[in-house]
Amino acid sequence: MEYPFILGTAGHIDHGKTSLVRALTGVDCDRLEEEKRRGITIELGFAPLQLPDGKTVSIVDVPGHERFIRQMAAGASGMDAAILVIAAPEGVMPQTREHLDILSLFGVRCGLVAITKKDLVDDETLELAIAETSELIHGTCLDGAAIIPVSPLTGEGIPAILTEIGHILDTIPPRKGFGAFFLPVDRVFSKKGFGSGVTGTACQGSISEGDEVEILPAGTAGRVRSLQTHGAKVSSVQAGQRVAVNLSSVSADQLERGDAVCAKDAFVPTSCISAFLEVLPSAPQGIAHWQRVRLHVGTVDVAARISLLRLSAGEKNKGYLPGSAGPVQILSESKIAVSAGQRFVIRFYSPLMTIGGGRIMLPNASLARGKTDRAAKAALVEELASNFSPVSLLAALVRDRGVLSAAGLFKLSQMDKDSFNAVFDELSGAADSFGVLEFGKSRNFISAAAFEIAQSAVKGMLEKFHAQYPELAGLDAEKLYSALEHVRGAGLISAGDFKDLLAMIPARSGIAAVTVQGKTAYRLADFKQSIDGKFMALVERVKHEVASSGFNLLKPAELEAKLKASATDIKRAAAYLRELDELWTIGDGLLFSRELRDKLIDVISSMEKDITVAALRDAIGVNRKQALCMLDFLDSQELTRREGDARVLVTAH
Repeated sequence: MEYPFILGTAGHIDHGKTSLVRALTGVDCDRLEEEKRRGITIELGFAPLQLPDGKTVSIVDVPGHERFIRQMAAGASGMDAAILVIAAPEGVMPQTREHLDILSLFGVRCGLVAITKKDLVDDETLELAIAETSELIHGTCLDGAAIIPVSPLTGEGIPAILTEIGHILDTIPPRKGFGAFFLPVDRVFSKKGFGSGVTGTACQGSISEGDEVEILPAGTAGRVRSLQTHGAKVSSVQAGQRVAVNLSSVSADQLERGDAVCAKDAFVPTSCISAFLEVLPSAPQGIAHWQRVRLHVGTVDVAARISLLRLSAGEKNKGYLPGSAGPVQILSESKIAVSAGQRFVIRFYSPLMTIGGGRIMLPNASLARGKTDRAAKAALVEELASNFSPVSLLAALVRDRGVLSAAGLFKLSQMDKDSFNAVFDELSGAADSFGVLEFGKSRNFISAAAFEIAQSAVKGMLEKFHAQYPELAGLDAEKLYSALEHVRGAGLISAGDFKDLLAMIPARSGIAAVTVQGKTAYRLADFKQSIDGKFMALVERVKHEVASSGFNLLKPAELEAKLKASATDIKRAAAYLRELDELWTIGDGLLFSRELRDKLIDVISSMEKDITVAALRDAIGVNRKQALCMLDFLDSQELTRREGDARVLVTAH
């Protein structure tokens, strides 16, 4: 019975990890010729372990040499539990400590310690090794773990280890694996008649034969031709299993360790990650702001910079000290594919020493800019670190971006559609408690902070508008787009949904909605229209001049010259007349009044032949362009209807 659980080894070189795996499983994980020749493990090895109760779990055997920490980290990233291997003759060694640190940073939940080479030492030496081991694991992820002396050569202790592994499986459940399928690639292979394939540990989700996938970060499209676990063909796999995926439409040279096989359209490559970082108490020094490090996450090993989010100006030089923790942004030097909640390790770029690690909160974070934004993103990471769940993740995505449509939120969620819909509804039902607001028929979300910014922007725009146009009742909703540029910039909010967002503002602030000529407009709640005599005199002169020009329509610049008025004053007067439904701007800026419209309808009513552009041009003595503009305007007001090249009068004015 295949059980979705990954057990891994860890420990110093030549302490007997591979020999122990062979004694437990009968499989020699050193498959490379160089490994057999040199007698050391270089690459990750994998084997199925059948337990007495019939369950079969996967064992990952990792290299112990300090030069192969990259491989060790790739293996440890997928472990649920670990066997820390310590040779009785040598005791605790440098890589023993570093491997244990890495296990803790990767969130390994429990395990056991195997004191190997028992047959090579006397009882006193064995007791010293056990005592040293007990001290080593105190306060770590293996605190309280069983310490079992064993000899892979004679088989002594092997039954006890199998029994303890059974107890571990009874104690902790397999990972939930919530989300869309995500498998970090740790090996690429190509076989004649089989095609290209990869192996890895499924971190989340499930996948079946025939499913479409993407290979990230390159974005190569593929399809699952077949699946295997431990050499046996299966129709589907799930999180917590060792998997071999045979891919169609993908060549081996398009694949490499560090890639990820992902459910189609569920993941987006990233170079900016928001995370919670813990610096090891044993680290020789802390993490400085903008320090260059090696980032190990999944099977990825990439150079990156660490941006510390929660620091005062005086702390930037010191950074996060050994034993401390805090929110960061990780800026990788190349695009990578990672999942929310995934564990990571960072090491000094030079010399290569493990310094800390933590958990990814937002894989596709927006870059923090400025003191206020850094503080907001720091708080967001801290909240997620203390309460990470699918619904809190969706809320955090909205708060990080400011505003997201349902489609935009799904794209960043790393969830399958059914899971997303359920979590989305949960967020919708408790939006206020998560610091977000839902709006629009398309079910968009905006963060409370972004909504406050939007309100302030709208207020500011209205204050400016009222100062410039005290005679107007309010500002058209369409013109408020510019006040919420960050909403429009998302590119996913429809005009209708935007209006729904604006409609939420009056209920929450000192802004009133009014109706002007059948359209919604907005003004400050305490605004009073103010019209002076001088302005009204200009309005009358504008009306008279527009009417006097007849059907040879004027532009604002011509009015300025005729009336010797400023462009600002003409604009104000025209806006006031538009609000009264007495004036319109048609074509490329031509001024057309209600009086002229009524006269034009009288002309059209008296025309006996077809109402065409040419006929109207001749009837009123204007050029074709102006005649066409006027007919198009009448069409827009549903006073005329176009039928072929002619118009039909729909109704008299």
